Amino acid sequence: MTSRSPRRARLLAGTAAVAVAAVLTACSSSAGTTGQSAAKPPAALVAAWPSDISTMDPGNVNTDQDKELAMNVYQNLVGYKTTAQGGHSASSGLAAAPALASSWTIAGDTVTFTLRDGLKFYPSGNPVTAKDAVWSLQRALKLNGAVELNNSGVFDAAQITAPDATHVAIRYQDSAGKPIKASEVNIATLRTCWYGVIDSAAALKNAGPSDPIAAEWLKSHVAGSGPYYVKSRQTGQSLNLAAVPGAALNAPKFSAVTLRVVNDGNVAGLLRGGSVNIAQYGLSPRDATSLKSAGFNVQHANTSSYLYLQLASDAGPFKDPLVRRAVAEALPYDALVKNVYYGQAERADSYVSAGAPGYSAAWKDYGDAAKAKSLMAQAGNPSVSTKLRYPSENTDFATAAQLIKSALKPIGVDVTLQPQTSAALITSIIGRATAKTGGSADDGMVLTTLSTYVEDAKTPVKLWTVTGGVVNFSRTSIPEIDRLQGEFAMAAPSPARDQAYEKIQQLAAQDAAFLPLVVTGRTLVSASGVSGLTFTPEPVTLYWTLEPKK
Repeated sequence: MTSRSPRRARLLAGTAAVAVAAVLTACSSSAGTTGQSAAKPPAALVAAWPSDISTMDPGNVNTDQDKELAMNVYQNLVGYKTTAQGGHSASSGLAAAPALASSWTIAGDTVTFTLRDGLKFYPSGNPVTAKDAVWSLQRALKLNGAVELNNSGVFDAAQITAPDATHVAIRYQDSAGKPIKASEVNIATLRTCWYGVIDSAAALKNAGPSDPIAAEWLKSHVAGSGPYYVKSRQTGQSLNLAAVPGAALNAPKFSAVTLRVVNDGNVAGLLRGGSVNIAQYGLSPRDATSLKSAGFNVQHANTSSYLYLQLASDAGPFKDPLVRRAVAEALPYDALVKNVYYGQAERADSYVSAGAPGYSAAWKDYGDAAKAKSLMAQAGNPSVSTKLRYPSENTDFATAAQLIKSALKPIGVDVTLQPQTSAALITSIIGRATAKTGGSADDGMVLTTLSTYVEDAKTPVKLWTVTGGVVNFSRTSIPEIDRLQGEFAMAAPSPARDQAYEKIQQLAAQDAAFLPLVVTGRTLVSASGVSGLTFTPEPVTLYWTLEPKK
């Protein structure tokens, strides 16, 4: 990462998708579609991005655009295992698929990966070796990738070794240095955007005493193994990708991808006009419904992306658990799904993915308005005045906030709406969560979204519920949750582990300081001549999975 902390940047990226997309100067018809009346596949892909990349360095990605680039120009030891689901493919759970590694074995605390033969980096032509993989992962430990590597049980470079040129061995341990039994839970982290394998020989040619890991050079250069490479870039305007010639792994079906940065543009209009033929940013649920009716390929998947509410529970009116539970009962869950997301989402009953081991629908019984009033009566019918902060860049948040305000008024909770930029909101959430002392009495509530990239219960628990969690705005501190997380976070899958995380979710739901509202998922839209849309937990489009629709 550059000047921002790894944790802060990762969370800021989780809200980057709310940025409003903008005006795009029309590109030539040879680069895009000419409208849905022409059903033939486009000659090349053109996507609308809300902002430019901040880096090309896979170990240091910050924004959703950085992540998307990394996942298309670099390749990892393992990838996401996806299955066809109607008109798209999607990953689910912790399963990993072979990528640069053709296979792996697990023995005790160690996973040993066997690299494929004959893979090369482009444009150097250097072979992909275990040395490159080890250097890349060790390097990630010094950058933004350290967060998830630590979360998987890798804390020290010495845990990552190359027994020979074609094998990579990773030893897993807990934070105290005790070996842990390795499993798919540990391996799953290696699928994510921070762990693309870099051509170490090419990078080290551009390193120096003050920059031994070539961070400055990799910020603006790609040294990957495909399937695309960066052909050219117009800073702040566009990024042009081209297919790697003769790519031996994940060879793309489209020879070129133009990623255009738009400013306040109508992305739905750009799709209709044919100057863009694939999009995921800057589209509202209403846009998606309209585009589907117009013949566009609109696909939605309930990836682990959530709209959620947090209440400051260590000070102020929500210190009383009865008041917090009253709020949980009064919230307009169904109205949020219907009126904000037009039915293209579903109510969230946990912060753990439904496909993850240890999932529990612990919040599902909240939503009884009469019970909300009863709980407030038990609390002495306090008159509560509070504030609700939410991201200002997307009108969906404003609509959701207004629905929440209206739903809480009948139980005596008067809400003042305070929109903020995503950057300001995340800063305040992290600041309150990580402060050594509690917040002020009027910290109120925050409404925002976040995605989790590893579909395992330990990740959202660590983020939102353990004492000192980096986005635990509520400042929840429940000793039993902390104990169970400490015991089972690094444990191999087992019935005992599942039961521990079910218990954590039940405790968190009863505490009612963190309230999951909606599984928002993600929507991808392409011209009718493009198929192969693929969803992973990460908010990215995998352009190499796309193909001309026959």
